[in-house]
Amino acid sequence: MGDSYDIQRGNEAVSAASTSEYTKYGFNIFDIETIDPRFKCLFCEFVIKEPIQLVECGHRVCRGCFDIRAATVENGRVKCPQKDCSEFADKEQVMEDKAFRRELDSLRVTCRFKTNNECTWSGLLREYQGHLDENHIHYICPDCQTRFPSQAALDEHVHSCPVNFQRCPLAPYCTDEMIPRNDFERHCLTQIHQEAVIKGVLGDYNLSEVVTSEQQMETGALTNELDEKTWEKIGSLGNEVHRLEGASIGIDKQQKEMQEEITRIVQGLNTFYSLINERLSIKQGVQPTQEKLQKDIDQLHQSFENLQHVSNDGTLTWRVDRVSEKIADAQSERQTSIYSPIFYSSPTGYKMRVRLFLFGDGSARRTHISLFFLLMKGDYDAILKWPFYYKVTFCLLDQTDSNRHIIDSFYPDTKSSSFQRPRDAANTASGIPKFFPLTMLLQDDNVYVREDTLYLKIIIGFNDMPKTLLPYILTLNPALPNYVQENLIQQETIKLQQQQEQQPNTVNNPQSMFVNTGK
Repeated sequence: MGDSYDIQRGNEAVSAASTSEYTKYGFNIFDIETIDPRFKCLFCEFVIKEPIQLVECGHRVCRGCFDIRAATVENGRVKCPQKDCSEFADKEQVMEDKAFRRELDSLRVTCRFKTNNECTWSGLLREYQGHLDENHIHYICPDCQTRFPSQAALDEHVHSCPVNFQRCPLAPYCTDEMIPRNDFERHCLTQIHQEAVIKGVLGDYNLSEVVTSEQQMETGALTNELDEKTWEKIGSLGNEVHRLEGASIGIDKQQKEMQEEITRIVQGLNTFYSLINERLSIKQGVQPTQEKLQKDIDQLHQSFENLQHVSNDGTLTWRVDRVSEKIADAQSERQTSIYSPIFYSSPTGYKMRVRLFLFGDGSARRTHISLFFLLMKGDYDAILKWPFYYKVTFCLLDQTDSNRHIIDSFYPDTKSSSFQRPRDAANTASGIPKFFPLTMLLQDDNVYVREDTLYLKIIIGFNDMPKTLLPYILTLNPALPNYVQENLIQQETIKLQQQQEQQPNTVNNPQSMFVNTGK
């Protein structure tokens, strides 16, 4: 318990120091406050440099900002700096966010030195570091932090830098510390220096040991000046006392007037609060009706979306956009799966949909994407044949002309409850947990994800279509009308049958097995 508290306390210290103690690794740019917050590092609050994503919560930071904190915290576990986020992560629980980096690279920025009218550069973020390295390397005075364009200019400045130090002439009776030159006059008026002067004048020590005759004259002058200023201050304080006595009378009068004004304000506030409470009770009475109306609107909106692209021929082409964002959501378990639009085998047929786990499910989590088939309760179930026994085929479409589609299928287990007539809204999902390796899906420029979008095709085999016909079906132009596609498929089927008659020993590839996941 103690160790856990210490780790948490240490990380809280790291979080508190995020913008002060640690080097800010992000890009500082002109008008940084106008940049979209999602492009800013949660640690340094600059534009993210070398973006990484915390696996557990999905928040993004600079790699440098994370690494320097991980190196200073026990066990290397760093608390996410996002407000209201309590997740911790070590170096094994972060991943490079390549998709987000490409988005950052195309961000337009302006050089930070535009603030002082030193630079007018503006361009893409991926070119910014090169601009800084080429144009903004400066030589800085270690004392006053002034920047100079060359080493020679810095060397010349050092001889006249106002922050150079000198020792007090009354040392060691005053102080042995080195005093900044521009603070020396202020030091001469400090209590410790004045006491040293007075003690020297009174003979508490031999002033001649530490001061020259010229300095003795200066000390006498300072003493006289101190006496004059002391009496001047005393007189000023006396006048101030008389002024304050007169002012206190006016303050008492003002206080009485303010008290009367406060009483009037309180009465007005009480009236205002009564009106607020009255309107609040009216609002509370209306709120349940508003919530019900909003719920009805949401349901109608969902129904409209579902009906926009309804398929009634036992096939579905599903477009999945924002793939990188949805993978991150699945990885952090904010939303582990997504559902396809509902589709039907015919206008009066089976009601179906597909469930997709982009970061895998069960034993396939973190290794594969998982695909599952669901039978849903439909309006015509009473006249349909049960159990459902038709072959289900999943296809991940190649978005290039290579047509290297990923195809896998399974036959339903007719004894499973997943394929009986649905009694609830939907049956338990069944399908293929290890449909496609996640590592291949995450590769840059893979043929299945383009512009952060992938396409899945689901085919229900009501006519016992041979698997060898599937690659041909997937090459058909989706824009063709259904009757044209069916015509072409029929022609290809006849062609395949003729080829099989010529080669009677051809063996079909075995079908993939399905797994009942309990989804």
